[in-house]
Amino acid sequence: MYDTSIPVLIIGGGPVGLSTALFLAQQGTPSLVIERHPGTSIHPRARGINIRTMELFRQLGMDDAIREAGTALVNNKYFLVVETLAGAELSRFERFTLGGEEQLLTPQVSPAQSCLCAQDELEPILVQAVRKRGGTVRFGCELVSFERDDDGVTAQIKERTTGRVQTIRADYLVAADGAHSTIRQRLHIPTTGRGILAHEINIYFRADLRALTQDRPFIVCYVKNPSIQGVLLSVNNTDRWLLNAPYSPEQGESPADFTPERCQELVRLAVGLPDLVPEILGILPWEAAVRVAKRYQQQRIFLVGDAAHVMPPSGAFGMNTGIHDAHNLAWKLAAVLNGQASPVLLTTYEDERRPVAQLTTEQAGLRLAGNISIDGPGKIEGLIDDACIILGYQYRSSAIIPEKLSTPPVVTLDLHGQPGTRAPHLWVERQGQRISLLDLFTTRFVLLIGPDGLTWYESASHLAAHGLPIDAYRVGPGGDLHELEGNWPDVYGVSAEGAVLIRPDGFVAWRAYNLSENAQQSLETLLLHLLGRTIVA
Repeated sequence: MYDTSIPVLIIGGGPVGLSTALFLAQQGTPSLVIERHPGTSIHPRARGINIRTMELFRQLGMDDAIREAGTALVNNKYFLVVETLAGAELSRFERFTLGGEEQLLTPQVSPAQSCLCAQDELEPILVQAVRKRGGTVRFGCELVSFERDDDGVTAQIKERTTGRVQTIRADYLVAADGAHSTIRQRLHIPTTGRGILAHEINIYFRADLRALTQDRPFIVCYVKNPSIQGVLLSVNNTDRWLLNAPYSPEQGESPADFTPERCQELVRLAVGLPDLVPEILGILPWEAAVRVAKRYQQQRIFLVGDAAHVMPPSGAFGMNTGIHDAHNLAWKLAAVLNGQASPVLLTTYEDERRPVAQLTTEQAGLRLAGNISIDGPGKIEGLIDDACIILGYQYRSSAIIPEKLSTPPVVTLDLHGQPGTRAPHLWVERQGQRISLLDLFTTRFVLLIGPDGLTWYESASHLAAHGLPIDAYRVGPGGDLHELEGNWPDVYGVSAEGAVLIRPDGFVAWRAYNLSENAQQSLETLLLHLLGRTIVA
C-alpha cells in the first residue's frame, strides 16, 4: 500500500531537480520533488546562467522573470586582479579567455542571452513555476530508503520536523541529490576523474562596498596578497558579496577552523579595509573536484546534475550542465511513460550526456588551473572556447541517425543542422508573428522542410494523423514559415526539397539533403527507430 503514486519522483530540490520537474511538466508528465532543506537556498551559490539554459527557460516563458531577478548584476562585465579591493588594481579585462580562438555567442547564434542570477534568487522562481504547472515540491523531507523492481521504485520519505514516514511509489526515480549523492552511493556507482583539486570556504557576507566597486562592476575579482589568495564575487553589487578562500587539509586545516570571527578577518584582508565589520551570512565549505559517474542509469533510476558529475566553478558550467541533463532526460521519460517510446530510448540519456560531462569537467578543471596574473589570463594548452562547450557538442546515440559520411564528433560552434547538434536558430515569421525556429522544438518531433519538399510535408502529416508525435513546417515561399533573415536550406545544410527532423529537445535527429523516393515509409521507419520501437539496419 502506497501513500502516494507518481510517474517521476525527484530527490533534490536545487536548480537541477526543479528544472527536471519543469521540463517534465512541459511534456505533461507529473512529478514530485523532495528536498531535505526547509526551503529554497539561502546561499547565492551558482550565479551564471548560460545561453543554452536561457534558451530552455525562454521556451517556458521564464526568461524575463529570471533576468529581472538578476537585474542588479546586469552591468557586471569586468574580471579584476587586485592586491585588495581597496588597494592596487593589477589588471582589468572584460573577456575571460584562457587561450584558443574565441567564438562569441552572437544574436545570430541564439535568440537568448546569458545572465547572472544568484541561486537564492533563481530557486524561488523555479519552485513557483513548477507548482504553477501542476508539479509538487515538498521541502523538509528526506529520502530514507528505496527499493527497485521491474515496474518502478518504492521510496520511504520522512518529514524531518515530525518524523512521519510516507511510502511513495514511482515509475522512475531521478537523483538530483548533489555531489555527495546518497542515491549514487547506495547504487554503488563509482566515479572517474581527477578527484579533488582544491578545498575552499565560501563566505557569504554583508558589507556596503559600493564606493569600491561602482565604477568597475565585476563578475570576478581575484585577490592576490601575502595574507590571502581568494576570489570575490558580487551578489547584488551593493551589500551582498561572496569570498572564496582556499584551505589545506594537508596542513591540518578544516572547515571547523573558519569561525565567523576568522571569516570576518579574511574578508577584511581581501577588501583591504582594516576597520570593516562585515556581517557573516553563511559559511559553506566545498571541494573543487572533477568527477563523472561511470553510469547515469541503473534500471529505473537516473542521475542528473552534481549527482552525475562534479566540476570546479571555473566557466560556470556546473549548474548549467545539470539543467541540460534534465532537459535531455525529461522528454525521453515522458515519451516512454505515455507509450510513444520504448524504454530503449532511456539508454540514450547516458550515451549522450556522459560524454558532454567528461568534456565539460575536463575543461572546467583546466580553467581552474589557469594562471591569472597582472597580464590577465594565461594561455592553457587544450582549452576549448566557452561558446563551443555550451552549444557546440554533438550527440552520438541510437536516438540520432548519423550521416553516411559522418566524422567523429567535433566540438565547434559551426551549427548547420548536423545530426546530433543543437538545431540552428533562425528568425522566421509564423502567422504574422516573429519567432525563433527554436520556439518550435518543445514536446514533439518537428520536421522542417524546404519550399519544394511538399511530399515530406504530406508524409509527416499522415504519420501525425496516425498517432506519431510529429509536426511539420515548410520554410520559405508558400510555406508555413518565412525567413526574416538568412536562407533556411543554407543554414540547415539541405536543398530546397530537403528535410531536417528535430527532436523535442531541439537537437537534430536526422536530415535528408533531397527528397526521398518513399518519403512516408522512410520517415516512419526513422521515427520509430528514434523512439526505440524498431531497429534500422
